[in-house]
Amino acid sequence: MKIRDIYLRRPFPAVSLIIAMLCIGITLISFLIPSLLRSFAFVYPLKNPWQLITYMFEHYTPQEQIPPESGINSMRLSIGHLGFNLLLVLPFGVMVEKVIGAKRFLILSAAAWLANITTIYIVCSALLPEGEETMVKGASGLAFAYVPVGLYIFFVLGKRFGFGKLFKQVSFYLLMPIAITTLVFACSPSIAGTTNVWSMLLHLIGITCGVAFAVIFRKAIRSCFDSMVFER
Repeated sequence: MKIRDIYLRRPFPAVSLIIAMLCIGITLISFLIPSLLRSFAFVYPLKNPWQLITYMFEHYTPQEQIPPESGINSMRLSIGHLGFNLLLVLPFGVMVEKVIGAKRFLILSAAAWLANITTIYIVCSALLPEGEETMVKGASGLAFAYVPVGLYIFFVLGKRFGFGKLFKQVSFYLLMPIAITTLVFACSPSIAGTTNVWSMLLHLIGITCGVAFAVIFRKAIRSCFDSMVFER
């Protein structure tokens, strides 16, 4: 069995594709109408309840929020932020949803989202000086949760059909650099030349949720592979 067989099998990965489309749509809206950024992003203290959801899909960063000494262009940073998260949601999110199904995929996504929201509130309430605000945005806290599950899928695939066959697949060498880069980004407080402790914290939370999901639901993931093999 090849990695591409996972992507070609049914069912249609509706949840992961909706997440990707929302990321593109909301980021584009904020780029065209910058005044809406604060309506979509998570701004603590929170003013609008929908920001608990929309912050995940917002990736636009206006030029005035970028340190001048960094020399980074707003469009470059925004597209890079969005593009990297889509590189996780599309290859890994789609693969995970195809293997474990939409219901478990929603559980994983909801757990990562809840862990991120809880962390944001705890850290802000404990460390943020009164009267100050902070802005959090981006799907990385969610998308990073898909990578450990995807890597566990690789492990199961290699164990069932042979690691030699797995290592010969072009798809494997396309996805592994993305996974390795993800792990490096998770542990780095400096993202694209700007210090961003929020990014590192939420990345680590996302990866932790993914690892926990892979461990807790490992039997279910293996049984999903049994079903896939039977269908073939």
